[in-house]
Amino acid sequence: MGLKFSDALRLSWSNIAEHKKRSVAIIVTISILFGAIMGFNFMLEGLRETILSAALQTNDGKVYLETGYQNISSINEGDFTELADLEAAQKIVRDTVAKYHGEIIGEMTSYHQLGNTRWVINQEVADAVGKLDVKLDELELDQIPFLAPEFEGEYFQGYLWSNGKKDEHLVRVGAYPSTEAGSPTLPGFNPLNLLLGMVYGSSNVAGPLIIDDGSGKVTEYIDSMAQVKVEAGHYENVAQLFEAWPPEMRYIAVFDNYDDAVAYYYDAYSNDSNSPKFVQIDGKKYSILNMDIFGRVIYIRLDFDNLQFMLTAIEVLFIVIAILIATFTFAHLIDQDAATVALYRSLGASTGSIYLIYFLYLVELCLLAVLSCIVIAFVFSGAMWLFNARALAERLKEYYILKDLPKVNLFGFNRMFFWTIGSIMIVAPISLLFTMRHFSTKHIAKKLKED
Repeated sequence: MGLKFSDALRLSWSNIAEHKKRSVAIIVTISILFGAIMGFNFMLEGLRETILSAALQTNDGKVYLETGYQNISSINEGDFTELADLEAAQKIVRDTVAKYHGEIIGEMTSYHQLGNTRWVINQEVADAVGKLDVKLDELELDQIPFLAPEFEGEYFQGYLWSNGKKDEHLVRVGAYPSTEAGSPTLPGFNPLNLLLGMVYGSSNVAGPLIIDDGSGKVTEYIDSMAQVKVEAGHYENVAQLFEAWPPEMRYIAVFDNYDDAVAYYYDAYSNDSNSPKFVQIDGKKYSILNMDIFGRVIYIRLDFDNLQFMLTAIEVLFIVIAILIATFTFAHLIDQDAATVALYRSLGASTGSIYLIYFLYLVELCLLAVLSCIVIAFVFSGAMWLFNARALAERLKEYYILKDLPKVNLFGFNRMFFWTIGSIMIVAPISLLFTMRHFSTKHIAKKLKED
């Protein structure tokens, strides 16, 4: 029998009509499995846009990074690039920041050798990110100004102590952008928390940033703290302390474009980086360090990439489950269709023609599953937006410490939408491949004899 494509299509469609219950079972199973994935992916893409927009509001759309080389003298592994001096390393950082359209606005120096860490920023950084409540020129000579994070974590107050008592010199003059610690999850059991729980905020250990206005009093303050360490008997003088344990200076770079900031951040850790990962200067070893410093904006890309990877891994698992279900159901259907397959053969249908009929049957089931899957995903994401948009906006306002409610979107497309459709369609050829032996003359004859 010379089977036309239109005839094969008609016969395959008649299988769906004849085996309604089994066809619906396959469609519903695939739709539920992949509809959930597609719905979460819609929400994931919408949340990515929503959370990034809210996070960028904290810094007026700018991204700030702490960047530079940190001493890792205790580490011996790595391919180290020999440099003449630390200035050479710092020039590499400055040039790379400029390459990615960033600008270095100042410096931050960390003093970890004082008994309680002190972070010092210069006036330019404070002017760029600080919200000052007190003018610096109104302070007494012995008062040291600092910016506190807008959300003060559980360890913050501990940084204000020195030598067993609260440091009376430190005076809070304003705040710098930060988020709450933890994740912006919603109260109670909420499916959105499966995604929101993978988004993280500022660290609980965010500390005070001392502002050096250039008057020299911050230098005197740091030296006085160092002198206490010297008098404890560990070092002969302050110079020896700082020589043995040098302060760490890193730049504060600002990027007007989020993608430029992300590209710069990842460039530092790529194999073909513009900045060497490891450098060696006069026997001391350093590694490149990039950190999101104000508001934890840069890591949002990493958070959502991790979520996307998890969804992809779950989808692979669902593909396997869908193929197994479709294969077993389809094999049973072929056994039930043994008389029909025998009739096709008696009319002269080739094995290829029979394969085509049942392959089209599977393709039609998968296409119906795709349509059903899209409907489920739209309904799911739409319902989640309807019931959670207001609560999520209020939570993000609180979490990112915003003045106004951010716009909430729980729907977005990306490549995974098409990947999900492709995943559903691949069920058809694989299921047919696994059930081909059921079309053999011997197997059909056996089923007819059993009947």
